[in-house]
Amino acid sequence: MTGEETKLHGLKTAVVCGGPGAEREVSLASGECVYAALSGAGFRVEKAVVPPEAPDRYLRDLECDIAVMMLHGEFGEDGQAQRILEERGVSFSGSASGVCSLAMDKNACKILFAASGIPTAGWLRADSVDGALKAIADAELTPPLVVKPNSLGSSVGVTIIREGNQLSDALALALSMDKSVIVEEFVDGRELTAGWLDGGILPVVELIPDGGFYDYQAKYVSDKTRYLCPAELTGDMEEEISRIIRKTVEIIPVRDLARVDILLGEDGPKVLEINLLPGFTSHSLLPMAARAIGMDMPDLCARLAQMAARRGGLL
Repeated sequence: MTGEETKLHGLKTAVVCGGPGAEREVSLASGECVYAALSGAGFRVEKAVVPPEAPDRYLRDLECDIAVMMLHGEFGEDGQAQRILEERGVSFSGSASGVCSLAMDKNACKILFAASGIPTAGWLRADSVDGALKAIADAELTPPLVVKPNSLGSSVGVTIIREGNQLSDALALALSMDKSVIVEEFVDGRELTAGWLDGGILPVVELIPDGGFYDYQAKYVSDKTRYLCPAELTGDMEEEISRIIRKTVEIIPVRDLARVDILLGEDGPKVLEINLLPGFTSHSLLPMAARAIGMDMPDLCARLAQMAARRGGLL
């Protein structure tokens, strides 16, 4: 073990998970996997489970040298938790608070994508069922469409609309979980995702869900979803996707890690969204891509801790 590794293992490391949002269970699962990996690798680590009530108070009282962030969804991915740690001077893995806040807003990201020449499916944003139905009619959008909460991940509240009479219920579901909704043109194509880690692109993963849609069940529960890693792509398409990913993490100034989700249809690749705190469960895609280049879970989690410690001047 090198001197830097000895210092890193001696730091009090908190794996931050839980939180108040709809993705709490996923966050707890990610936190457990990362805690087990770091603990097994000999880190001085604790699992910091943020409660649903008064999560800000919990983080203000948390004592640690560095934090490895696994706090998915509300409070954890929208920059609130990061802002508290920044104010306290605690170094953490992942992007800065302002960048997290931006990336959590699907509408804001898609505006940036479109303005920067990053291909993305056509969309509209609305704050109510009636407002969404009017906007859909005005834009002459017709099924198939995708309805999703504007600021949630893990496919929570997402519905694929095949018939117009499904719209009202899908909009109501999404708006019951978030204050605004995205209605997006459906792209019929291959589901791809690429991880970004410490300045480099991980192998592209193709997802082939058993039910035809990579929903919450397919992501975190089902063992029937198939994964191809690396995805079978032509050299030209692999180069194009790499270019898109690099541009995406440039306009959304990513730090440490991210996952970019892409649909590859007849018109070429289209970016769906960027996730700055991707899952680290047994079914998660960024760890899968890391394994494809020989980086197991302890190595991957140690890299997150190392980046946070270096940024904090602790190594």
